[in-house]
Amino acid sequence: MEVNGRRVTWREPETAGPGVPVMFAHCSMAHSGLWKPMLAELGPERRAVSVDMPAHGGSEPPPEGMGLQRHALDACEALAERMVAAHGGPIHLVGLSLGGAVLGRLALARPELARSLTQIEPVWFFLLGAQGETGAAAAETEFSRTLLAKVEAGDPDGAAEFFVDSWGAPGGYESLGPEGRAYAARCVEHLAKDMDMVHGQPPGQLTIEEIARMRPPLTLIGGAESPASAGKVLDVIEGAVAGARRVTIPGAGHLSPVTHWPEVLAVLRESFEAAETGA
Repeated sequence: MEVNGRRVTWREPETAGPGVPVMFAHCSMAHSGLWKPMLAELGPERRAVSVDMPAHGGSEPPPEGMGLQRHALDACEALAERMVAAHGGPIHLVGLSLGGAVLGRLALARPELARSLTQIEPVWFFLLGAQGETGAAAAETEFSRTLLAKVEAGDPDGAAEFFVDSWGAPGGYESLGPEGRAYAARCVEHLAKDMDMVHGQPPGQLTIEEIARMRPPLTLIGGAESPASAGKVLDVIEGAVAGARRVTIPGAGHLSPVTHWPEVLAVLRESFEAAETGA
């Protein structure tokens, strides 16, 4: 489909069971294929759709002058509206990292679209400093500055390596192979332009008071081996949203839906059932 004059793509299996649909949104440097095992497992039960975030997979970059997350929010909202209309009711939202941040914004802006929300280590690092997590906030601000400096110096490959080795693929940047490394370098330039939405306080940035008013049932998932700052963000959200469910995946890092997807899927199924039955 087209949103803000830009192509937005997604994938879904041919099978689509009758249950409440679910929309997945991936992390930075990935694409909709990150969720393929879960799409295959869920297909017989419910429609399962995985969106390509802007400048990732088959989706085009944001329009000039529009940040990546703001365009991603519009794209995910448009796709969610289509899914809700087709199903006749709200859907489950599941996002990892960048995807978790964007779908969290969607659930807050359009709660009527969301039957439930699962955030897997969303990149809401802007919450840390305001909530007294000054050490974690400073570490993430330094990460942002280093990434931007590499991009501005004309070194997207170095920026992508720095990003992936800090947060990404099991085996690190070298494990991606030549095509994967080239893809990461293309993605990182768009991500670097949007760092203020991750770490800063641009106009319209979410506040902890807004997040505390989250209406859809919320599940928070983290990896036991993830960077400390990711866990601190989950701490802040859990402390703000009454009734939020928190699950830690043993042995997992930031990419738990890749490395430990059966365990994550089990948590998702429990969350879907609780939201659908009111348990």
